[in-house]
Amino acid sequence: MSDLSFYNSYDVVVVGSGPAGLSAALTLANQGVRVVVIEKASLPRYKTCGGGLVRRAIRLLPVDIQGVVERDCYSVELNLLDTGLGFATKRQSPIVSMIMREKFDFYLVSSAIKAGVVIRSRCEVVDVVSKVKGVELITREGSLKTRFVIAADGAKSLVAQKTGWKETRQLIPASVYEVFVDDDVLNRFIHAGRFDFGIVSRGYTWVFPKKNHLSIGLLSMRRGALKLDKMLKQYLRLICIDKIKRIERHNFVVPISPRKDCFMQSCVLLVGDAAGFVDPVTGEGITFAIQSGQIAARALLDGYFDEDRVKQAFYLELEKRILPELRLGSYLARLIYDYPRIRSLLFRLYGQNLTEAVTDIMMGEKTYRSILHNPLNYLKIVSHLATS
Repeated sequence: MSDLSFYNSYDVVVVGSGPAGLSAALTLANQGVRVVVIEKASLPRYKTCGGGLVRRAIRLLPVDIQGVVERDCYSVELNLLDTGLGFATKRQSPIVSMIMREKFDFYLVSSAIKAGVVIRSRCEVVDVVSKVKGVELITREGSLKTRFVIAADGAKSLVAQKTGWKETRQLIPASVYEVFVDDDVLNRFIHAGRFDFGIVSRGYTWVFPKKNHLSIGLLSMRRGALKLDKMLKQYLRLICIDKIKRIERHNFVVPISPRKDCFMQSCVLLVGDAAGFVDPVTGEGITFAIQSGQIAARALLDGYFDEDRVKQAFYLELEKRILPELRLGSYLARLIYDYPRIRSLLFRLYGQNLTEAVTDIMMGEKTYRSILHNPLNYLKIVSHLATS
């Protein structure tokens, strides 16, 4: 298709067909808004991701995704390999549901189509032009004019770059390896999601059991190049995986901090990774992707598509629901990743309580605010540090 002029009838263009973009599109379509989602890749497409969907993210979804869940984990294990400490938690509902993103995202695409959303794949944005009223997107398939754009095009958001945003997020390196092993090896890991500290400097490793293989990942809060392949080999030896049928490596970056300037300009709203809405403790981004997409959509509706009103509504909800969580979570993240000796002490003193608390947050039952705003928690930690 070489002419996109008919798209001018749409009120909103969403760029990106991940959880952030599709959550926004579903929210708008359910209110009768004319919305189109454009995606540069063919659908369904592989998406580099650990593929662990935590309960708090599932709670936000307007559709039942159980049909694309490969395995539910009701238990989580956390190990400090450098100190020999280990902890485990268990819940009545799944803590982490294991998915493959191409199936999960495409299920959301199908749900959006049923709601009346128009999906256009293989439609790559090459430029963004601000207009007096609205935005013009230049794509490889032609020009597209719209009243508002929701940029949900990931950590390397081209829409943000072309609209004029400077890079103010902290981007960190990560790798996920799809590891195919024999059934006897797979069966050792199927009952729990596993997280390990002590292999990656200022980071952690994880093992997520999928239907027929393991997703094994490495993430570091330290910017710059890391020898992740070397660390993977060391990690595989430690968890006794030596028989591998096939392994696929995928590198990506995670925006571990939000943008410092703004999240909306020239009728373009940033959501998900494009805005830097990622849990600073775990690096999990799907929760805030879904939530920020829904917030952006509600801001357009509540602001009656008036730019100033939309911006006010957008920032009000971000400040109420997302930004405080990111700020407070970052304090805990610094303790865990920047000060390994303090981390070891904290887990030696409060390891099970900390593991339970973070699990409650991932379940959507508590927040960083509800835990870290209690002054007694700080006093207990400070008193133990002072006497240790």
